[in-house]
Amino acid sequence: MALFRIVSTAMALIPVMLFLRPALSEYFLPGNPEIIEKSVSLASRITGEDARYHYLSGLLAYNVHDRPNIEKALKSYVLSLERNPTDGRTWLAIAKAYRDTGMKEKAEFAARKAVSLDRNNSTIIWESGVFFLLEGHTAEAMRLFRRFISMVPEEQESVYSLCYAMGVNPAYLLENLVPAEYAFYQRYLGFLASNKLLDESMEVWKRMKDMNPQREDYLRYIDFLLGSSEVDKALKEWDDFVKMFRVVEGSRPAGEFLWNGDFELPPENGGFDWRIGKAGGVRVFRDKDVKWLSDTSLSVNFDGQSNPGIAIAQEIVPVAPGKRYKLSGYIKTEKLTTRNGIIFGVSGLHCDPFAVKTEPVTGTTMWKKTELEFATPSTCKAVRVVIAREKSDKLDSKISGDAWIDSLSLSEVKKQ
Repeated sequence: MALFRIVSTAMALIPVMLFLRPALSEYFLPGNPEIIEKSVSLASRITGEDARYHYLSGLLAYNVHDRPNIEKALKSYVLSLERNPTDGRTWLAIAKAYRDTGMKEKAEFAARKAVSLDRNNSTIIWESGVFFLLEGHTAEAMRLFRRFISMVPEEQESVYSLCYAMGVNPAYLLENLVPAEYAFYQRYLGFLASNKLLDESMEVWKRMKDMNPQREDYLRYIDFLLGSSEVDKALKEWDDFVKMFRVVEGSRPAGEFLWNGDFELPPENGGFDWRIGKAGGVRVFRDKDVKWLSDTSLSVNFDGQSNPGIAIAQEIVPVAPGKRYKLSGYIKTEKLTTRNGIIFGVSGLHCDPFAVKTEPVTGTTMWKKTELEFATPSTCKAVRVVIAREKSDKLDSKISGDAWIDSLSLSEVKKQ
């Protein structure tokens, strides 16, 4: 008889063990549900003292069918808890079943019991947080979520997204959910920026600035402000950035609108400095050997294997609306093939559209001054200045050769 019991149990547990695989162990059932239900039912009868099979039986009743059999699920969960009253998963499962039958007090008691028994189980903490958030206990949910993101910081954006989707005010999240540490503020700021929540981001950034923000975070926030058309705010942050990181003064001389027009400083790739482009077959770098008047030029090499359209370098430049400006700079080329060589271009940033560009410089040339005049629309507070090579539509369009750019300047054209 004992042998029969062992063999019967083993046969019943084969599909059950498949069910217990980690990726499928909670609320999802592989295979044929009827076979699994029968196997779990048999296992729970044969080994009735084992709480796990009653728990699984409850999960099956609650989750498998189109309509949950909540009554059966509750009976199974109760049997499981009678055998193991310390299992947080079962307490959380019965909390959901109680909630669905309108037994709110029992549901909340069970959810709190689950947390008290499994305080270090991130899954329990997460699901309990969701439970209380859905039940309208926002403060309790925040305490649980705060613990959860401290345990699993890589999942914090999921928590922020859920809370925001549920209508929790981002300012409330900052005070009651986000731990007061730089790394968490950094990720929360990223979440706010990705959702274009400008006003909400300002308090987070203010706190980060008190913690000596990293260079990359400074630039990302300035870029966020620029992307939100907040040119004045971005300029203020840029001034603070320059002071904090001791960027060399004189990179924008008096009366000059371009930053780092001589490429004397390594481009920051953000903010109001140059952003260097990338494309296959193109190498862009600062060259100290070939230059015009300064100590460094910007050099670009094309390997002749591709036909790239590339913004070699571009910079966002603050300007005044309704004014006239001149962009000038020097270009040198050596064996630069195709008709599509190096150009300068200017376009509006978040304003009435306009775009102007110079004629391309190609072939082999000594240092050549290239100029471009333009007027800003009445809505324009910033422009995008670009050094580029446009993709060619010709058959023989693979470009090779070298070019150097130096001594760029953007100045206002005064009325005579």
